[in-house]
Amino acid sequence: MAMLWRSGAIAALVVTAFVDAYYGLFNAPGLYPWTGWAAFGCIVLASFAWLRPHRALAALAATACLTFTVVNPLEKEFGLAEGLALTGVLAVTTHRARSWWDAPLVGLIGVALVTQPLRFPLGSTELTLAMGLLVVATGVLAVVGYVRLLDNVREKQVAAVKAEQKTEFARDLHDFVGHHITGMVVLAQGASRIVERNPAQAKQALERIEEAGGEAMTAMRRMVGMLRDDVPVAPVAGIVDIEPLVEAEPRATLEVHGDTGVLPIEVASSVHRVVMESLTNIRKHAREATRVDVRIQATPDWVTVRIADDGKPARQGNGFGLIGLAERVQALGGRIKAGPGIDGGWVVDAALPTGKATA
Repeated sequence: MAMLWRSGAIAALVVTAFVDAYYGLFNAPGLYPWTGWAAFGCIVLASFAWLRPHRALAALAATACLTFTVVNPLEKEFGLAEGLALTGVLAVTTHRARSWWDAPLVGLIGVALVTQPLRFPLGSTELTLAMGLLVVATGVLAVVGYVRLLDNVREKQVAAVKAEQKTEFARDLHDFVGHHITGMVVLAQGASRIVERNPAQAKQALERIEEAGGEAMTAMRRMVGMLRDDVPVAPVAGIVDIEPLVEAEPRATLEVHGDTGVLPIEVASSVHRVVMESLTNIRKHAREATRVDVRIQATPDWVTVRIADDGKPARQGNGFGLIGLAERVQALGGRIKAGPGIDGGWVVDAALPTGKATA
């Protein structure tokens, strides 16, 4: 995308530069032959400041163009290429501005742009051109400001989704660790009672305690980076809770292959969340769908889940649910993809490691 707009900008600059050359902008007869080269230099400098954005380069280009406007002989004409380049510099600098300290630079570029036509005897035509460029500059500032506002709103929404997802990670981790530790305590109590009567069974219990401790540490290593403090505790949903979700959607059918009972709790919970979020999106955005297939495949190393419908492939909405799912799946070392299916409809594919593949 960046390459496309750069190519378009260069093409536009080349075309306008040829127009300027055709009308003699770079041929300065009379007492001031240097002005043609100066005009060309201003175009090149402003073009670099547009295509290779940098504060110092933008300031230098605006200053050079404004200085040339002031000292240029009255016989010199206004060029399209320089005005186009300065418009681009104004748009890029406004979009990249990070604080009010950039306002003077934006103002300098705007002044350099608006004063372009004032290089020859001041009259109604020159004032009209200047007013037209003022409208252009104002429009650029308004459009870029609106785009930045939309970007800021989306960034805040994405941050809120990620924060909510982190809260769920912390809540789930609390339950994962509680599950493992509870089992370890029970095993330890049993081992302490039978250690003298049956050392072999006590040894098996100790080995199971070691295994449960390893599973708890694996869950913590996977999710500790996504924690938030002071979050409420809630029950963890797993594979067995997916069937009620599918039954609540009349168009959906469920297929489960492989042994899902041995999946780590954090993986089973994430599979449940992928199915739940996908079915929610189908109810919102695929009302015309007549069939929804939910397929879960478990292997010793991976568990995959696919949710596919036969509705229209286009999707409305902001995509924040998918962002939350991606955060959750990637935290476990998995992958997720959503998009139009080969045969139409919409497909969500996710794959999560069970722990053995990444051990």
